[in-house]
Amino acid sequence: MYEIYERARIGALPVSPTEAARALGIKTVNYSDICEIYCRSRRELYGVSLYGFSFEENGRRIIAVNELACGERRRRFTIAHELGHCLLGHISKFGGAKPAAAQEHDADSFAADLLAPLSVLKKCGVSSAEELARVCGLSRSAAEIRFAELTRCSLGSDELRVIMRFSGFIDKYLQCRLTSESRVSLYKRY
Repeated sequence: MYEIYERARIGALPVSPTEAARALGIKTVNYSDICEIYCRSRRELYGVSLYGFSFEENGRRIIAVNELACGERRRRFTIAHELGHCLLGHISKFGGAKPAAAQEHDADSFAADLLAPLSVLKKCGVSSAEELARVCGLSRSAAEIRFAELTRCSLGSDELRVIMRFSGFIDKYLQCRLTSESRVSLYKRY
């Protein structure tokens, strides 16, 4: 994950999955664009996925996200999930085979790791699912799952590079907590 953060110059939460994708040469487009470019109806796209999907076209990896189906936090997770499919080699041509259940699980894990790095959250002292949702820009349900993982994890030496990459954010976040600011206004659009 460190390589993605470094390449996309990401060093603060919330992580922008769109910026991560862009830095890796993966284009993110809305369903409306896909409808226009490929002469497809939304109904056809919903048959592929209600929220989003990824595919390869002429050697270029593309993430399509339904801009109408869900809120911003869900869209961010969907983009990160589809980025996982792209990087884990789960994609095919437009309209090709859907990923298997195990691949969906791997893409969910990738998205959670990208958007809510446990080492950074642990170092920041995140103490609730609500705080995690706010800081990482996750939905409540995604934050609850990730917070449960956070309470069970211990930091390994391999996470030191991620912590160093986010050190400025961690320092600022801890300073805000010490001055009893209730909100860290670092949330940015997906």
